[in-house]
Amino acid sequence: MKRVNNAMNMNMVCLLFINLFTVSRLFFLSFFFLMVSCFDFGDDIELEGAEITAEEINYVSELTGLSFPHGTEPVGYYFLGSGIDRSLALKVAIPEAKREDFMRNDIFKNGGNSNSGYHFAQEQKWWKVDELTDGIDRALELPGQKFVECTVGLENGKTHVYVTWFEI
Repeated sequence: MKRVNNAMNMNMVCLLFINLFTVSRLFFLSFFFLMVSCFDFGDDIELEGAEITAEEINYVSELTGLSFPHGTEPVGYYFLGSGIDRSLALKVAIPEAKREDFMRNDIFKNGGNSNSGYHFAQEQKWWKVDELTDGIDRALELPGQKFVECTVGLENGKTHVYVTWFEI
């Protein structure tokens, strides 16, 4: 009789352990999904040329602190807003006469030398930063674990600006 009781006790312990494991896993998954649902995920946006409005340019200015001169022509805009860490890439052409004005942005005064090579930007067909001549590269850490990189140079005889921004 004692052997039967020991076997039954072992079975009960195993069942209790399995139940405890299942309940704790269920609790963990519920907690995980609750936390993920609290994040503010946005949309990913890809725009080219005339699809890019002043709203997108102003948004880039707001995030990066860069001021774009009158006559800026948008080329490409890619915003990754669906993940935890947002990021964006922008390419514009600016009038050559406004290049010096653009170079007065804070990133060119206080930023360090850096290539604008954030990997997601390189996947865009309009991202041709490697083809620039007379390029000037800068990067700047912004408050709140945010970073901006900017490259200005000549591409096909026009002054182009490449901007990447991301948060960690």
